[in-house]
Amino acid sequence: MRKFLIYLALMILSGSSLATELLIIHSNDFHGHISEADTYAGAARIAAYVRELRRNHPRVLFVDAGDAITGTPVSSLFEGEPIFHIMNAMGYDVGLLGNHEFDHGAAKIATFKDIAKFPLLGATALDADNQFISDKPFTIIEYDDLKIGIIGILTDSTPLLITPHGNQNLTFRAPADVLEELIPDLRARVDFLIVLSHTGFEEDIALAKQFQDIDLIIGGHSHTFNQHPVKSGRTWIVQADHYGQHLGFVKVNFTGTKGQYRLIGDLLAADELPQADLKVLALVESYEEKVRDKVDLPIWETDKDLSKEEIQPILERILAEHVNADLGFYNIGGIRDSIDAGVITIRKIWNIEPFSNTLVTITLSGADYLVLLAQEPKLHHSAADINPNKRYTIATSSFIAAHAKQAFGSAIKVQERDLLIRDVLIDYISKNGL
Repeated sequence: MRKFLIYLALMILSGSSLATELLIIHSNDFHGHISEADTYAGAARIAAYVRELRRNHPRVLFVDAGDAITGTPVSSLFEGEPIFHIMNAMGYDVGLLGNHEFDHGAAKIATFKDIAKFPLLGATALDADNQFISDKPFTIIEYDDLKIGIIGILTDSTPLLITPHGNQNLTFRAPADVLEELIPDLRARVDFLIVLSHTGFEEDIALAKQFQDIDLIIGGHSHTFNQHPVKSGRTWIVQADHYGQHLGFVKVNFTGTKGQYRLIGDLLAADELPQADLKVLALVESYEEKVRDKVDLPIWETDKDLSKEEIQPILERILAEHVNADLGFYNIGGIRDSIDAGVITIRKIWNIEPFSNTLVTITLSGADYLVLLAQEPKLHHSAADINPNKRYTIATSSFIAAHAKQAFGSAIKVQERDLLIRDVLIDYISKNGL
């Protein structure tokens, strides 16, 4: 809370400058972490911070850069809907479609838009009729005579990151192509131009170099901890970690000359935020109460901390043993949490595998399997032992199987097992440990 109190004191002392000042609070990759836990601030503490700023300042813009859902039992059990109800209570002004907003199929996004009392942007995602899946591609926020333009973009690699089921015939345009079309007209209509981006930090830097008419890129997707804004030419780039472990703060002071301003920014850790907003906390608790009896049950205890990379081969071994497959494969990007030494609860397994993927076996050649493994960000631990000329039966997820079927067609055999991977893990760990 230290930074928060220092800022309020400075703001009160410099009250005469508030008419030319804009505060921007930003989050990204919240992934359903609505409850305060460990290093996660939770929705209620974030809401309290925004409430106090708005009580003392006339221009506070609160935005999210996508992937608000998927990662906790509340989000997964209720297909993301509670998260948008809670974001309403938190006071968001603008949101963005990230790739995980497609986890329950593109049709579900219509429900998210109906719930959200703020626009969900997305200029790069189009449905089968070539219409925007989002509320709109951009929005303009006005504060008296100050106009803030905000364009929303998400990565054109989204088709590789989402399940094909329920997401057929969608188009994800290249962000650069869309920005090239939108920026000239919007730039002329606003005093400050923001791009809400779910493309990743390195991609944001590249876009900033290409489009110097952007004042600020507020990013997500790569879960980057970026303590202070980075500048590329005249464009600033920020990103605020993930899961609500940090909240982004940007202050813009306008000089009075069009296009001229001073910008500073910082990230606030969860323990630097005020105590919880009680109304938001009550809403969070009402949802958590619906899942607590299902997930807050101990199933094992371990004396080891396990990273996502260390969990991967354990998870794969469990899946392979369950169906007597040659090998198991679970993509590292699908493992969403680590394990700390101590009691392992069912909630922890939900957090590790929040997607409700089912267990599937695929049979394919070693050569094709190596192509599949090559999609991992790092060399997979089993790659060196794969014989390209041998056929393997691999225990994997329905997500991987669907993408493999698209890539290899009739060259692979897919067999559904009608078991949730999460349930297989819970059953095995409760009986055998890790």
